[in-house]
Amino acid sequence: MTRKQTRLIALMCAIAAVLAALMLWRPPAAPGAQGHAAHEDSHGHDDRHEEAAAGKSEAGQEDAIAMTDAQVKANGIAIDSAGPATIQERLHLPAQVKVDAERTVALAAPAGGIVESVPVSVGTAVRKGQPLVVIRSPAVAQWRAEYGGAQQRLALARTAYRREKTLWEERISARQDLDAAQAAFREAELDARAAGERLAALGIAAGGGVSSSVTLRAPLAGVVLDKPVVAGQAVDESRALLTIADLSQVWVEAAVPAESLSQVGAGMRARVSVNAAPKQLEGTLSFVGPVLGEATRMATARVTLPNPGLRLRPGMLATVDLLGQPASVPVTVASDAVQTIHERSVVFVRTAAGFRPASVTVGRSDGTRTEILAGLAPGARYAAGNSFLLKADLGKSEAEHDD
Repeated sequence: MTRKQTRLIALMCAIAAVLAALMLWRPPAAPGAQGHAAHEDSHGHDDRHEEAAAGKSEAGQEDAIAMTDAQVKANGIAIDSAGPATIQERLHLPAQVKVDAERTVALAAPAGGIVESVPVSVGTAVRKGQPLVVIRSPAVAQWRAEYGGAQQRLALARTAYRREKTLWEERISARQDLDAAQAAFREAELDARAAGERLAALGIAAGGGVSSSVTLRAPLAGVVLDKPVVAGQAVDESRALLTIADLSQVWVEAAVPAESLSQVGAGMRARVSVNAAPKQLEGTLSFVGPVLGEATRMATARVTLPNPGLRLRPGMLATVDLLGQPASVPVTVASDAVQTIHERSVVFVRTAAGFRPASVTVGRSDGTRTEILAGLAPGARYAAGNSFLLKADLGKSEAEHDD
């Protein structure tokens, strides 16, 4: 092949490439026109509005739950209508049965000594005045001796005073002798009284001569809760020997969160539930603690209850429902109907095809009825019972949609 032929072939290829480029080239369309053309079908119709309408329709129906009347009945879903009701707010609190501290006594030794006997044990029911602990104490013997000596001095001073008074009346002795005898008598009287008061304050019987034995008796009827001592043990006045409590009345103390304290006040009606009691116990809130616990950040609310038969035992767990003032509310639903979905309160409203979730704003509740502030019209029919089944179906549908 000659050089002339090679140049001719190259020129023909270049011309063919230019012609191909001219055939494939089209002028650019305007943005609006291009978008419009993209949605035109073969007949020149724009389908964008139809797609938007379809999307809106799907969005409105994607949360709906299709369910026939027969399926509603088979699933046990109760249907009710939103309407007015009287709501009494209820605050449900954990609680515990405790000993009434005002009916509890800790017995201590009047002085250092040795425990001679303890005829009772933990759990023993005791009557008022019953012997509980016998102690031998040298100090007790000394106090009795001092009391006995004071009584003797008082008797002598009384005799001397009466004699001097007789002598003065017969004009035998001087007035100053009578005055001195009277002063001595008054002083001896005070000493004897002080010695007797000391024994009485410590629960020590004045009789018995100089005996070192002292018997501690129950100051009230109750039950022995604690007995940390045994016979033969050395004790002193700083240590409790027995703890006795009258359990015919107990405290039920509930823990109140700080954010709920504004709803709580002394005098509120309270219902106490304890496993030992066959039914709820009625009471009144008698005390609300002014200080929050350092660890729990909660305040103590106390209900005082009678305890016939001693069925309520300290340490038992309980629950306390504090009841507020009743209030008439225009729109309410059954409390079980309100479900939480994606941090929203939802009520499932009955439709012709099934149910749809309606977002609502809830207000007061007494555990049975819940106030609806917004999102549900009076008379609206809704799923009142077993609505959790609808929540589960809705969650399943959302999961399938995400897949």
